[in-house]
Amino acid sequence: MKRYLFTYIILLIAIAGSSQNTLVPSVSNYHLTWTTINPAFSGFRDAISVSSLYRSALYGELGPKDMQLNVHTPLGNSKVAIGGIVAYNNTPPDRNLLSIMSTYAYRIYLGSGRLSFGLSAGVYGENSDLSVVSLRDPGDPSFPSEAYQRWFPNFGTGVLYYTDKLFVGLSVPELLSIPRWDQSIGTMNVEDYRFILTGAYLFDFSRAFRLKPSVMIDYNQAFTSVKASLNVGLMDSRVFVGGAYDHPNYAIALLNFQVNSQWLLGYAYTISMGPIRGALGGSHEVVLRWEFKPVIRTIPDDPFYF
Repeated sequence: MKRYLFTYIILLIAIAGSSQNTLVPSVSNYHLTWTTINPAFSGFRDAISVSSLYRSALYGELGPKDMQLNVHTPLGNSKVAIGGIVAYNNTPPDRNLLSIMSTYAYRIYLGSGRLSFGLSAGVYGENSDLSVVSLRDPGDPSFPSEAYQRWFPNFGTGVLYYTDKLFVGLSVPELLSIPRWDQSIGTMNVEDYRFILTGAYLFDFSRAFRLKPSVMIDYNQAFTSVKASLNVGLMDSRVFVGGAYDHPNYAIALLNFQVNSQWLLGYAYTISMGPIRGALGGSHEVVLRWEFKPVIRTIPDDPFYF
């Protein structure tokens, strides 16, 4: 077992060295959309879990807008879980990206928790018309003169260990490079690889007061983003209030409210901390999660589990 785990982790890191990720948005309330960045989270709620997300433009009116629909569930036992993700991104002036991904996780008991191995597979679509951009050099080859649309496949992988108090995960959401309009499909670019490391721990002081710090490190050769958050669970963990810092540019306010046993409403407000924050304004993000019923009755009494 140890040899198998070691081999898998080495393979995961090696794959990360030849992959690129540009269509998985690094959202603010990432606590509620884990399977988007790591397919090994599929089924971790041990229930039929459906969540939808909307984020307004992050960089003012010129920034991208994101929407997601995320579904995952165990398949009647504790080992296998499946899911699906539909994500849409609109970036002005006229660039639309769509991804449709399926997820699979195989989970085994290890110590007091579970070890989960995840895979994702699906297709991406791009519809863009860069001819509407005003250029100083009309012949710039980086901007095609006509609109174009195409579809291409992609895959992802991840590994996760979790208990009812903590988790740590490593993932590569996309194993194939995202091509430009003039590049071929299905290639790997070592220079642009990216992988995501996540972790959290729950300090359970009482049913009325809990603390949950978490961190997400999003790394590639060109840029590294580190998000650190602290959420406080109040009112028997029906309300979680917190904040996060997205290094190096953003501060985030978080509010998550468990309406009842099935519905959870999450909200995040993100503001820029850079020198042009006055021009950008803030970004609003809303997540709505619905859970049908426990498939396996192992969810802790904390509704904001993970």
